[in-house]
Amino acid sequence: MTDGEMIFVNLLRIFFIITSPATFLVGLYLLYDVETYQKIEKFLAKTYGASKKLIKSLEVSRESFQMFLLQKRRIVGAICVLNSLFAILAVLFFLRRY
Repeated sequence: MTDGEMIFVNLLRIFFIITSPATFLVGLYLLYDVETYQKIEKFLAKTYGASKKLIKSLEVSRESFQMFLLQKRRIVGAICVLNSLFAILAVLFFLRRY
């Protein structure tokens, strides 16, 4: 393998290691505990000052996407959990050889 390929594999491995636990937790919250998911979303969605006025249209789009996620929460939660498990398996079995 060349150095460029090794850099790409290492970046892919780091990305999977960082995003897998977060995706797994979001999937579990969507599957079982919607109230906790909504509390986390309210905490993360806080905006302050002038940015609140500038991002008004983006906020409406985000809220409509959020309602879609909550309506289809079982499917989206299962997809998140399976995605994180496959990412962990990819890191453990396929990316380990490189």
